[in-house]
Amino acid sequence: MADVEMSDSGHSPAGGIHPSAVIADALRTPPNASTLGALSSIEPLDLPAGLQVDFLVALDRHASWLAALRLRALAAVAGDEPTEEFIEDPFMVVDPVREEISTALRISNFAADKSISLARSLRSKLLATEEKLATGEITFAHAAALSEECERLSASEAAQVEQIVLLGAGSKTPGQLRRHARRVAARIAPLPIADQVEAEFAKREVRMFNDGGVMATIEAVLPAPDAIAVWNALTACGLADTHSHDARTLAHRRADALTTWAQRAAADPSLPTHQGRRRLETQVVVDLPTLLGLADNPGELVGFGPIPASLARQLASDSKWRRLVTDPVTGHLLDFGRRTYSPPTALRDYIVARDRTCRFPGCSQPAFRTDLDHTVAFGEDASGGSTAAANLHCLCRRHHKLKTHHSWNVVADTGPSDRLTWTSPRGKRYVSHPPPQLDQPGHFDQPGNVDRPRQMSPPTEFGWTDLEVELRELLIST
Repeated sequence: MADVEMSDSGHSPAGGIHPSAVIADALRTPPNASTLGALSSIEPLDLPAGLQVDFLVALDRHASWLAALRLRALAAVAGDEPTEEFIEDPFMVVDPVREEISTALRISNFAADKSISLARSLRSKLLATEEKLATGEITFAHAAALSEECERLSASEAAQVEQIVLLGAGSKTPGQLRRHARRVAARIAPLPIADQVEAEFAKREVRMFNDGGVMATIEAVLPAPDAIAVWNALTACGLADTHSHDARTLAHRRADALTTWAQRAAADPSLPTHQGRRRLETQVVVDLPTLLGLADNPGELVGFGPIPASLARQLASDSKWRRLVTDPVTGHLLDFGRRTYSPPTALRDYIVARDRTCRFPGCSQPAFRTDLDHTVAFGEDASGGSTAAANLHCLCRRHHKLKTHHSWNVVADTGPSDRLTWTSPRGKRYVSHPPPQLDQPGHFDQPGNVDRPRQMSPPTEFGWTDLEVELRELLIST
């Protein structure tokens, strides 16, 4: 701890106590609400350099104290471990309390799972760790690291690891503490090799990240033999895919080979379907003026996000596209053309395009991987719900089961907003709105903002029908 400098700079907090005295007290005594209140009245920019560091340390200790309080509150809400009735298969674990916590705190299910696991662990196995966190001797990150390394251990084994690892924990970074805990845990409760391998294999997954422009990253975590096999296959395809004057690097050709694999899979008639539909096509949403070259508003690549107008037009021109008409003011979907699919299929596509994701608050599961749920249960009599757009919404399998089996109630707004109001078993209400199809609607409703059409490729390149040609002419003349 740095020596506390007495300085005339800075403003006195409430009560007339000098900042240096408040900070010194905060560093000397256990964190508490009174001291935190005094610290909150200090302006750090008015402190001398040395005292700014002490102020930061004091705040960090109180942040740990608040984190311990938050975890105790989480443990109170979460209760004990979910019963077996909620664990239906390895890939579909339903813990109703997790859904409410993730919704109330506006965090992902993954983050909610981590927080609940830590809260339960501190309550049942790592009591000394909770105490150290509450006194500010360790941070939330330290507690989380220790909890994760003790996850597989019994309460008695975890207590032994905790006793050793917490000695001098305040001087370690979370990463150093994690490595120490891992070594100690391996000595106290060694894992059989077979179990260790199985646990590692269970971490395999494929993730996609939006890189913020027109590129995305697909990341695969695979068992080492599988990863080598995939890499070697991509390399072989990349080396074979070359021609004279080919400016692509081997990395480029590997990437192109991966895309080719996916395209061939999409064309394979034996490809498995979801709900009778093949969902491998690329979907792009673009407003009509942009498609016709009268505006340059961003399009929306479903599952990715906004893309430049030029790329949206290119994707539309290269594809068999469906008509999605959007409100020029709100950007919300108004109508789905029924020229391509029979009505039942078109209705499904309409709802998937409207909802974009699962309609449980905060859930980001893409709509094309969800179930269509009757908000009011379907029935042939007057009391039952109809199979209509106003009564159908996308729910991922987990939240569909949550609604059906775990006392979550949902009511659909009968107005044009298509708002869903969810009520949890604890009586808390959460609202879900469908997103607009295009977050930045075009400006073609404002005559001053419509430029004359630029030089464009012939309409046949875009596969325009007579309708699109007529609409373009109408927009030009407006």
